Amino acid sequence: MTFITSFRQIFKKKTPSCKKAKTADSVMSSSQVVIRSVATDSSGSSRNGYQFKFEDGRRFHANDEISYFLPNDDDETDRVHQQHWILRYALQCNYHAPVTEMLEEGINVLDSGCGPATWVFEMGETYQRSTFHGVDAACVFPEDIKPANVELVIGNVAKNIPYPDENFHYVHQRLLFLGLSQSDWDGALKEIYRVLKPGGYIELVEPDLLDLHNVGPLLKKLQDTLSSIVIEKDMPTKVGSQFVDLLEKTGYVNIVLKIIPLKLNHTNKAGDLLWDDYHHGTINMRTVLAKVNHEWEDEDLFKEFVNNCGVEAKTNETCINYYVCYAQKPLE
Repeated sequence: MTFITSFRQIFKKKTPSCKKAKTADSVMSSSQVVIRSVATDSSGSSRNGYQFKFEDGRRFHANDEISYFLPNDDDETDRVHQQHWILRYALQCNYHAPVTEMLEEGINVLDSGCGPATWVFEMGETYQRSTFHGVDAACVFPEDIKPANVELVIGNVAKNIPYPDENFHYVHQRLLFLGLSQSDWDGALKEIYRVLKPGGYIELVEPDLLDLHNVGPLLKKLQDTLSSIVIEKDMPTKVGSQFVDLLEKTGYVNIVLKIIPLKLNHTNKAGDLLWDDYHHGTINMRTVLAKVNHEWEDEDLFKEFVNNCGVEAKTNETCINYYVCYAQKPLE
């Protein structure tokens, strides 16, 4: 049985919460995840990775320095695992930067905002000569298994990535559009620039959930509500369209931007799967969305509304643009 097969089977169950490290550097046995805590300070400490609050039966971050507003409980973790497989199927790859030969030969890779570490784990098994590191603000990654070439740490990528300068050949970051404010994006790209080796690659992947193709009134109502929350939190509503400007401002070069339209609940299996993830993620945001639209405080009413959004997306053949961008840190 391969590692990925056993990994998928394990996450049919609930994902266990990480145990807080007892020392400044806690290294588990080779059959477990390595969780390396960093010194506690005001810029995204290891302690903050275990601060949670509960609302309407869901668990959320309780750290004011973290903008991410989706839950981070077992159900959301399961969704994010599934989201990885769905995006790999829809995009037909796990990455777009021209790093395949480097990965095969052996390089140092960071996944910024790794979440439950699904991307890191699969890449670690696929490219066993390379070393993979994941960093996230909350300890939502699993404890029990990992590839031998994977390390996971806790840290706020917008404040301080807990690695030294010029440490990585390739940094991957995906789906943080609901987790970073405008200033956080500036901070994260600067931190990634700092930890990248000269000539190293950064890759960013984000959807445009503000302007959907062939959107109907129901989905528009949902997206407008989400956008109002994003704007209130000073998050960019279309960060993918800012990628080139943000990367140029930070000093990156050789920037390549791809815009990939993905179907939502129509045409093929990828469209069906993408809707499954969209539906699940939206249901998990109900508590937050209901603070703006109070009629959605009724859970059954909200579920009915989201189901009707799916029918509308199928009828209208709605699509979502995914922005994929990669660039390099200059050699000099």
